[in-house]
Amino acid sequence: MTAGILEFDIRTRHLEIQRMQAQYTASRPPSSLTPKSPHLATDLGAIRIQADQLCVWVSLACLGFAVVQGLAYNNLAEALGWGVPLFSASYLLTRFFAGQTLTMYLNAALLVGMGALHVHVARGLLEFHFSFFMLLPVMLAYRDTRPLIGMGLMIVVHHIVFDMLQRAGFDCYIFRGPFSGLPAVALHGFYVVVAVLLLSMIAKTLRDHAMAAQESSQLISYLDKEKGINLQVRAQPDEAGKVSAMGKVFNDYADNMSLVVAAFKMLRTDIRELSHIAKHLGADNTHQVEDSAQASRNLRTFIQHLGDQTRMGQTTADLSRKVTEDCFDLINELNQSLEQLQKISKNAFDSKQQLQSLHKELNKLPESSSQQHLQVTLNNLDNLNERTNDFMNKMDLLKSGLNAIENQVVSIDRATHQWVENGHANQRQGWEVLGSMDSMQTRAESALRTLGSTVQTILRADELTREMEKRLSRFDL
Repeated sequence: MTAGILEFDIRTRHLEIQRMQAQYTASRPPSSLTPKSPHLATDLGAIRIQADQLCVWVSLACLGFAVVQGLAYNNLAEALGWGVPLFSASYLLTRFFAGQTLTMYLNAALLVGMGALHVHVARGLLEFHFSFFMLLPVMLAYRDTRPLIGMGLMIVVHHIVFDMLQRAGFDCYIFRGPFSGLPAVALHGFYVVVAVLLLSMIAKTLRDHAMAAQESSQLISYLDKEKGINLQVRAQPDEAGKVSAMGKVFNDYADNMSLVVAAFKMLRTDIRELSHIAKHLGADNTHQVEDSAQASRNLRTFIQHLGDQTRMGQTTADLSRKVTEDCFDLINELNQSLEQLQKISKNAFDSKQQLQSLHKELNKLPESSSQQHLQVTLNNLDNLNERTNDFMNKMDLLKSGLNAIENQVVSIDRATHQWVENGHANQRQGWEVLGSMDSMQTRAESALRTLGSTVQTILRADELTREMEKRLSRFDL
């Protein structure tokens, strides 16, 4: 029955924990860990700022290369005249508008301008077209496909426009040699498109990795044990409805920890109640052991006293038996004495009758001294007879008293024997009860020792839950 009650209580606790978890899941606030969240946008902004700064450094390197070209082709004025404004524009944009979307497109356009400057200073030498393919990967720093596409379109537009201007006779150079015009523009545009496609795929992969890394760092930042563990947030699916692997792990961890903390709070309440009960049981444990031992000692002392009284009753019974036997002997002797007295009284009466007969005969004779002596003898016999009768009456009274004493002594002897028998029976029962109490006390002491161990275990569990409570206090659920 106790096991059934315990199982029912465990099921009730489990259902209550599930209900609490469901309520918590339904009422938890929306997470900020989405692709559109301000934290993630700020991080992409930081990436854009770093990419804008890289564009400035690349623009500075392009300016230096343009200067070297100007010196080699005796065209330093154009190199500086176009290179310095392009670098200055990139520097000022990054200095005041770093991280913005327009700055990203403008930096891409300024780098295309640097590549166009390299080709123009070299008077359209095809080898310097590699500058465009060198500058395209710089856009990967943004981890975005838009600047790559924008830069590719600008390169294609630059080739078309400069080819038209070069063929129209303007001082603009894009191709040198017989291979020029639309075929050259189409071939270069094809390579640019292929490069943009490949780099876009790489940029998309880098963006996904950046977002995953950012989400992971953001989720891990919520698990900082120094600042506090925040499990109120949840990783939400992106626009495609998918949750990252790290997000799934974090959500599972947060849900499981919520369940663990909820269960721990309930367990903590139960352990607190058990600890209070255990403290009371521990306080009463020693008293119960002492009371049990004292009761056993008192019973042992009582049985010993009962044995002493039984032995005293046995002695009294022996004395009563001796007194009864003495009374029987005394009554027998008294009866014998009464019989002798009766014989003496009868002889005295017979003697008196004979003397009276003799006195009557003597009265017929003349008076003499013998008659006087006979008269005296008769008187003495009368007195003796009277005294004998009185003594016999007193002996009868004594016999009646001795008979009463005998009856009382017999009653005392029977009562004493009954007392002794009852004392022996009570003593045997007392020893049996004492043996049972010793066995009970042994089992009780074992149970109390087990209870003491249980109390100590509960108290240690209480200390452990206190420590766990301190650690779980950092969890914000």
